[in-house]
Amino acid sequence: MKQETYYDIEVDRCSNCKGFWFDEYEKKDLLEKEGIGAIDDGDVDTGKLYNRVDRIKCPRCGAPMIRLSDPRQPHIWFEECAVCGGSFFDAGEFKDLAEETVADFWKSLFRKERP
Repeated sequence: MKQETYYDIEVDRCSNCKGFWFDEYEKKDLLEKEGIGAIDDGDVDTGKLYNRVDRIKCPRCGAPMIRLSDPRQPHIWFEECAVCGGSFFDAGEFKDLAEETVADFWKSLFRKERP
């Protein structure tokens, strides 16, 4: 993981897959910033491949991560730690989350359940 700073908020980015690790509240604080989705410039296809990995441990505390979907955009699947509150977004997922569109409404109607 490589540390990067955006709007005085330090987040961790995987130097391999380009996914983002957010400590508790970092995601929420960044989503309040205009145009923040542009920081997620990782390859979406690579993110989709890594999204299939479902049994990972928290990089902060080692606890098993829980798979979740965003309630407003249920097609976005991410992992969250129930112990420390951190979350991991594969490449492309944070950008999608930050840039909610009308198309996201339609996606939510036809969302596939995550296995």
